[in-house]
Amino acid sequence: MFKKFVQIMALCNFPVALGMIISVLIAPQADTLIITVVLGVSFMLMGAALLWATSDIKTRAPLIVWNGLVRMVGFITVTYAASLGLAPKIFVYISVMDLVAALVFVIGSMRVSGLSFKSLFLGKTQ
Repeated sequence: MFKKFVQIMALCNFPVALGMIISVLIAPQADTLIITVVLGVSFMLMGAALLWATSDIKTRAPLIVWNGLVRMVGFITVTYAASLGLAPKIFVYISVMDLVAALVFVIGSMRVSGLSFKSLFLGKTQ
C-alpha cells in the first residue's frame, strides 16, 4: 500500500510540472520564465526519483523521506504566504495534501525500512 501511494504521488508530479512549464511558455515573463521551467523539470526529476525509489524502498527510503521534507517546506511556505494574503486558496488546499503526503512518506519509510528518522535523514540504510 505504501509503495502504491508513493508511486501515485510520483506520477502526480508530471502533470503538475507540465502545467507549470506550459503556462509559463504560453505567457512568458522575463522574471519567471527560466526559474519556472527549471522548477518544473525538477518536479519531473523528483517524480522519476520517487518511482525509482519504489523499486527498492528499503535501501532507497532516504530519497522518499527527503521528498517528504521538501513537501513539508512547501506546506510551511504556503502557510506563511497565506498568512500574508499572498496564497490563493487552492494553494492552501494543495499544501495540506502535500503535508499529508509528507507525513505518509516519512512514517511509511521508517516502517518499511525499519530505520530511524535520523538514519534516513542522513541517508544511512544499514
